[in-house]
Amino acid sequence: MYAKKAKAPTQVEVEEHVLLYPSVDQHGDSLVLSGKVCVPKAKTPKGIIFIPHYTIASNSEAPSIKMTGESRAFKDEYVLLMPDFIGFGVTADRVHPYLHGELTARNGIDMILGARQLLDSLNLGIALDSIYIVGYSQGGASAVWTLKLIEEQYADRIHVRGCFAGDGPYDVAVTHEETLRTKRIAMPALIPILITGTDASYDLGLNLEDFFTPAMMKVYTEYVAPKECGVVELFFRTLNHNVKHWMKPAALDMTQPQTRRFYEGLLRSSLVTDSICPSWVPRAPLYVFHSVKDEVVTIRCAEHLKKCLGEHPNITYDFGKYGNHMQASKTFFPIVRKMLNQENP
Repeated sequence: MYAKKAKAPTQVEVEEHVLLYPSVDQHGDSLVLSGKVCVPKAKTPKGIIFIPHYTIASNSEAPSIKMTGESRAFKDEYVLLMPDFIGFGVTADRVHPYLHGELTARNGIDMILGARQLLDSLNLGIALDSIYIVGYSQGGASAVWTLKLIEEQYADRIHVRGCFAGDGPYDVAVTHEETLRTKRIAMPALIPILITGTDASYDLGLNLEDFFTPAMMKVYTEYVAPKECGVVELFFRTLNHNVKHWMKPAALDMTQPQTRRFYEGLLRSSLVTDSICPSWVPRAPLYVFHSVKDEVVTIRCAEHLKKCLGEHPNITYDFGKYGNHMQASKTFFPIVRKMLNQENP
């Protein structure tokens, strides 16, 4: 384990540390991952928040390199633990196993535990085994996966005070089903990230030339694979929402062997589906936020999560007309901050 102090912008009263910590990859092999630990300097922190990041595409967006959008709502009052995950930071040479929820949760928990030595040395005066989890989009699904794994395997080492998940793809497969049904995709830039990430997660042996049209292959080779183009820039480079512009007919045909393997990989990455539920109900308070107008992560993901977990005293479901995927994030984080401030005045 290794941590070094990073330079924080002068206007932000936080101390930033880049943390290197041991974990495992999708094959169970050991590796070192990176992340950032942010500590407010002005006053005693109110607690610790673990924040798995939303979808990123360039290494320059990795939390260890850049202060992420999620962190801005909490950085002045809480210690923040923000992992890069495999494929970013010190492992930028690897393919990110995108939406592999169980692996992401394991990598995140390893950071939570790996940060304790650093936090203990800072004498913060707070409980180091007690955390909140906050995530949106990819991070929303990662948040619930992390809560589940902690409660099933690490409850004696980590206490979760609350988990806040926004617009997460808990059912990864249903997002693809929506694409096949409508022949439309809100963020075409996610296509190569999802296909290559799922391929890397489960060694599916997919041939990208069988999936991508020349237009998508150009986007992939010039922007996605080098990880030099941020997710917002990728969005504006892929404004044609007709999925047939980006994916070949065989890639949309579920009778094709490769397409079927890809879909089965998505099922393996899903926390829930319409017919498969985990035998787990969270013990920690769980807040599930989702915009019914989200065009990137369909509301069906949250509906399937609710169907599986059911109504429960410590689960709050907030499904509302909060706008599109990006607009909803601007509602989610202020709500979470308000809820945390009510608990920690």
